Amino acid sequence: MYAKVIIDIIHSEVDRVFEYLVPDDMTIHVGFRVHVPFGRANTLREGYVIGLSEKCEYQGKNIKSIVKVLSDFAALTAGQIKLAGIMRRYYHTTLALALRLMFPAEMRGGRIGDRLERELVFSLDEEAFEEAISSLKTVTGKPKAPKQLEILETMRRYGSLKTAALEELIPGSASARDTLVKKGLLEMHTVETLRNPRKTAEREKDFDLTEDQLKAANTILSVTGKYLLHGVTGSGKTEVYIHIVRDCLKRGKSAIVLVPEISLTPQLVAMFERRIGQEIAVYHSTLTAGERYDEWKRMATGHAKVVIGARSAVFAPLNNIGVIIIDEEHESSYKSDMHPKYTAHEVARMRANIEKASLVLASATPSVESYIKAKNNIYQIVQMPKRLFGLKLPAVEIVDMREEVVRGNRTIFSGLLYNEISNALDNHRQVMLFINRRGYSTFVMCRGCGFVEYCDNCEVTMTYHASRGLLMCHYCGRTKRLRDVCPACGKPYLKHYGIGTQQVEEQTRARFPKARVLRMDLDTTRGKDAHLKIYEQFKSGAADILIGTQMIAKGLDFARVSLVGVVAADNSLYIPDYRSPEKTFELLEQVAGRAGRKDPGKVIVQTYSPDHYAIDFAKKHDYEGFFEEEMNVRRAALLPPYSVFFRFVFTGKKESAVKDACLDFEKGFREAFSDIFDKLLMFDCGEAPIKKIQGHTRWQVLVKVLNDSELAQFRKRLYIYTDTKQYKNCAYGMEINPQSMI
Repeated sequence: MYAKVIIDIIHSEVDRVFEYLVPDDMTIHVGFRVHVPFGRANTLREGYVIGLSEKCEYQGKNIKSIVKVLSDFAALTAGQIKLAGIMRRYYHTTLALALRLMFPAEMRGGRIGDRLERELVFSLDEEAFEEAISSLKTVTGKPKAPKQLEILETMRRYGSLKTAALEELIPGSASARDTLVKKGLLEMHTVETLRNPRKTAEREKDFDLTEDQLKAANTILSVTGKYLLHGVTGSGKTEVYIHIVRDCLKRGKSAIVLVPEISLTPQLVAMFERRIGQEIAVYHSTLTAGERYDEWKRMATGHAKVVIGARSAVFAPLNNIGVIIIDEEHESSYKSDMHPKYTAHEVARMRANIEKASLVLASATPSVESYIKAKNNIYQIVQMPKRLFGLKLPAVEIVDMREEVVRGNRTIFSGLLYNEISNALDNHRQVMLFINRRGYSTFVMCRGCGFVEYCDNCEVTMTYHASRGLLMCHYCGRTKRLRDVCPACGKPYLKHYGIGTQQVEEQTRARFPKARVLRMDLDTTRGKDAHLKIYEQFKSGAADILIGTQMIAKGLDFARVSLVGVVAADNSLYIPDYRSPEKTFELLEQVAGRAGRKDPGKVIVQTYSPDHYAIDFAKKHDYEGFFEEEMNVRRAALLPPYSVFFRFVFTGKKESAVKDACLDFEKGFREAFSDIFDKLLMFDCGEAPIKKIQGHTRWQVLVKVLNDSELAQFRKRLYIYTDTKQYKNCAYGMEINPQSMI
């Protein structure tokens, strides 16, 4: 038997299949990870078995043999191997790198594995037990070995115990325990113990679906296909997911459910466990390496049939997948910022085709790209236009902050927002305040000379974090102390500008001193289970006001929230990105959806741009109107989806090497595409908008082409051209329609 092996080396020269002989005494299957000798020195390397054959195609004299199998089960499913092959072509990457996405990174090199513990087992019958007890006592009945006696009686009561658990019950028991094992009075076994990353939720009765929910679920279950579930906030989309997943399980199939934010995972997992049980695995980056490995293994060995997780869960090692659901599908976090820069939507679509599964994209504010596909019948649209319990969408009031300034109000709270918060608190209701910036102040500037504090490592301004008394760079994490005087002019005129979550928290506590205030942002959720703790605290009513970034803008369901305040709606409106109106509308509509989930609610939006169409349509909860207006703007400017951006970012420590590489790429591109260069909608070469991040200089080439019938051929030519360009002291990569243009 011969195995076709992909070597775990990320290099184009070894991006091909290598054949190895399978030793006669070795059991092996497709998907196994193996150790093989590789290269002239026969260095031991990890590899992936992607095929087996009785015939050898290798033309050399001496074929090498597999040295070792690294696990007793397949780490890769047949579907995952096919998926990696498609991703290799689509994202122009290597097969080894695509396969690495399919399992926890810590498995490579044996950095993580099964947690093995020693377990004691009591198996004596009554007669043997009495005989053992007698042997541990003197003729007068006095204990000869009191510790052994205590252990034996304890083990009889429990039947089996891990050695660590026994040590907790009887401190200092190790020596006596080992003696009992040697005497044959106790058995010692090595057992695998799974690391459990969550609490077990109690089962509850099924939820009776509303007419809209049942119609949506039945439509999706009626035929395998690709669906866009467009349901307003509070329409009960999660119950539809549960209904669909349960149907898959009844038919012997598995399911993948993706969420954009880790903060949403505990809530969703608890809901699924209460309805479905322990067949669920959780998979995201905040699990420990051991927890992530154990959850992955539960899926790979068939013990978990449903996975709920963030972007990487789309690669879950499940067989016979019935449905892939992407919740809040509009979110930019579904796009990977590491090579290969995949999008969960695209990978899910590939996987659904391979597995012959249904794909469900769901959102109250679908992305423009997804809604276009629904309009063009690539996705079947399923509407859920009404909230549960007959509730209406919350009323949205827009506050023009320019008028507040004219009236002399210099605080972050408009008069209307202050009054509404006071009313909500008086009525024992909860409030959520949203601002999409963490920290205390956005930047620090000298009012005397205009000096601005920049990160020494990145070409970005540093954010002031009052809780730590430090300036912090949100790109590299570098910190520095806030100066007393300006280093440029020597005057004490340094002032904070802009506001973030910390300043909102400080001013909220000052204006509403009796209110119990929580903050949810990246700074307060770094610890393990920090999201869950804040969520449960607010859910239980132990806090009155929750302040947060986009972490609180979606998915979360709090029955007592009657008011949502958007402190600064303009933060996302004027970032240098063609998607900024879309992102603003999505954020406003999503955060507004947190209000009035059980009772009528209200939303106050503070802005300096009250007439902007994104804000106006969000006020009216009019997605269709926003979509049409946004399409008009993009059509006029030939922005995606009417065009496609290809962005090549060059990075490196040595500025001259980065610049030279970028200019060489530009020159070669002009020559390679001279026949169509005049047809390009845009071609630009120069420094990236953020010139330096984490000490690496950044240059870019930005190409914009028309999205027409010639696009596929252009992309193919582009891949061929990039294969010819390799640079020393400089890395570069391509991104299509990047999530961030900076």
